[in-house]
Amino acid sequence: MKALILPEHYYRNDVLEKEHELLFQQTWCFIGFKSFLKEENDFITQDIGGIPVVVQNCRGTIKAFKNICSHRHSIIQVEQSGNRPLMCPYHGWAYNDKGVPTGIPKKPLFKFTKDELECLKLKEYKVDFCGELIFVNLSNDPSELKDFMGDLYDEVEKMSNNFGELVDINDMVINANWKILVENTLESYHVNLIHEETFKKLGAGGMEFTFIKEHSVWDATLLAGENEGKNAKIHSPYQNREYKISGYKHLVVFPNVLISSTYGVSFNLSYITPIDSNSSKFVSYVFLTKKEDEKANPTLESIYKQSLISFNRKVFDEDKTICEKVQIGVKKSPFTGELSDEEARVCEFQKNYKKYID
Repeated sequence: MKALILPEHYYRNDVLEKEHELLFQQTWCFIGFKSFLKEENDFITQDIGGIPVVVQNCRGTIKAFKNICSHRHSIIQVEQSGNRPLMCPYHGWAYNDKGVPTGIPKKPLFKFTKDELECLKLKEYKVDFCGELIFVNLSNDPSELKDFMGDLYDEVEKMSNNFGELVDINDMVINANWKILVENTLESYHVNLIHEETFKKLGAGGMEFTFIKEHSVWDATLLAGENEGKNAKIHSPYQNREYKISGYKHLVVFPNVLISSTYGVSFNLSYITPIDSNSSKFVSYVFLTKKEDEKANPTLESIYKQSLISFNRKVFDEDKTICEKVQIGVKKSPFTGELSDEEARVCEFQKNYKKYID
């Protein structure tokens, strides 16, 4: 089948502007984990559809606001994450949990009325949760997150509620359009050549694809069972875990969140956001499952964690290299692109993408 997204849509600036306005600003976007916002004034920032957004623990409630001061337009929270009041670093305007500026240095000099202060409140966005995951929707009339995710909601909730120890965060800049990176993760056709010494050795196979609204799932068999060979010793501390699968599961929450698990013992969540039309930010989190058995061999567990970190980073470095080559190619390609049955998830992603953009 022919690819539905033309090569020029992977590098044109005007296409990215449409994506900002018609896709990212209109749908639910992952922004972080509840565990990152446990304490009052914990915050996370992210650009969503070209708009700076801050999500902050405001007196125990997680709120999302446009991250721009209403005084003279400075960014309010300048770091990717941290803990500080919702206060502008430029002139010290501080905002309450409703986004109203209530702490204004030399306030009498402004002669604000109560109504005028209300008009200066920060733009607030809808926040919702799926298990441990935090999503934000910038649209004026957002759907419910459960409706957006459909039947995938329960699976993601179960997976994320079983995220245990965070063992790695890998934050990369990749010189490729965000769609190239997403599409790369949605097919295993490239595995034999690109991941010959890494992912290929797992023997993930099959074409058991499930399509749920705009999202998709791949359930794959693996060469070795969870408790076969060396896996038996490595996985022994995790036998009483709540979330169990027989092989490998990979799912995409449209448009740019990727969650995978091997046996339900380890998890990876990655999200991809555009920096510009030719480069992207790729952030990957690796978790172990929650476990009841705290008597595991610490040396063996440490080796297992290091192997997970090394494996995931090597796979993503391999993907980075080839995706950057694709980015070079799309700028001069005379072809539209072809998709096989093994690339059905890529095709569905492109169909759903075009529903927003066209």
